[in-house]
Amino acid sequence: GEDICAPPRDPAEDARAEEMIKRALLVGNFEAAVQCCLKNGQMADALILASCGGAELWASTQARYFEAAGTRRPFLDLMACIIKSELGELVGANALGAWEETLAILSTYAKSDEFPVLCEALAARLEGEARDAAAATLCYMCAVNVPKTVGVWLRDLRAANLARGRLDPAALHAMVEKVLVFSQAEPDADLGPEVAAAFADYAQQLAAQGELETAAKYCGGGGGEGAA
Repeated sequence: GEDICAPPRDPAEDARAEEMIKRALLVGNFEAAVQCCLKNGQMADALILASCGGAELWASTQARYFEAAGTRRPFLDLMACIIKSELGELVGANALGAWEETLAILSTYAKSDEFPVLCEALAARLEGEARDAAAATLCYMCAVNVPKTVGVWLRDLRAANLARGRLDPAALHAMVEKVLVFSQAEPDADLGPEVAAAFADYAQQLAAQGELETAAKYCGGGGGEGAA
């Protein structure tokens, strides 16, 4: 099809187009002027004129530009998502290998109320499609989703215990420390019975080492409890 981003080739046709554009502008018909520019391959001029013709004309002209140029300049697809506030589509379509780039875009351009939802959607893709627990955890943390984040850490602990054939004290200590710190972001979050059991195991270890006072602080199952 015709490349509407290409410059006009026929000087005579170009002159006729210029005259038509001028007449349209004289009567304030920006839409006709823009259409003439598009037909004549004057995309830059079309965008300039569309910026003066109202939000609807501006949006439709942008869409024509992205449609025409996006296949040759892939970064424009990204810009289109940002400008049209279609970051959800970006999260669903972007390659998971570029998840850090996607997260950076969300951090920069997402509205505050949509940022957690988008981060969770990215995390779900990373967890389900890419099986990348570490990357998914970071996205859940950015969304301040305490239950999801802690859920990943619990799976890590179960895997460590399975590999060891019994409770892995180092993995347990690491999980408890992370839960204690991160759960402060949402103190009222219900961390569930498995976290409570892990904290109880940790308390037993401390008690066995003679640290009874510190052990008592973990018997409540974490959440808002802090270690000395």
